[in-house]
Amino acid sequence: MESAETGGAFGLIEVLAKPGAEPPLHVHEREDETFYILEGKVAVWVGGEVHNLNTGDSIFLPRGVPHTFRIKSAVVRALNYISPGGFEEWFRTLGTPAKSFDLPECIEAPSQEELKDLVKMSARFGNRVLGPAPEF
Repeated sequence: MESAETGGAFGLIEVLAKPGAEPPLHVHEREDETFYILEGKVAVWVGGEVHNLNTGDSIFLPRGVPHTFRIKSAVVRALNYISPGGFEEWFRTLGTPAKSFDLPECIEAPSQEELKDLVKMSARFGNRVLGPAPEF
């Protein structure tokens, strides 16, 4: 759901991902996030604590608190509620349109140049990349 459909109140994104597609440790300066796990298992690191989520679980990630996650199943499907809306534009700017509904066989690590671009682009959206995630 686009934030334009909610008067900017929130955006809602369905996530379909596999291990290797996780973000680096980062912090949102403007948005709160809530994840609801539709299918699969995820470990979420938020503010120094690890939360293990399974199908049907949810977690609130407040703005200003560093976080990341690790996918712990072959695939995860989740709803990502972002408030206020607008951050979904980050995904459009960063990503490329899918050619099919199939997930890629292999997730390649980004190059150093791609990481630099990610950090720079993220700052435009009030999202600070803090570096690699801690081990968890």
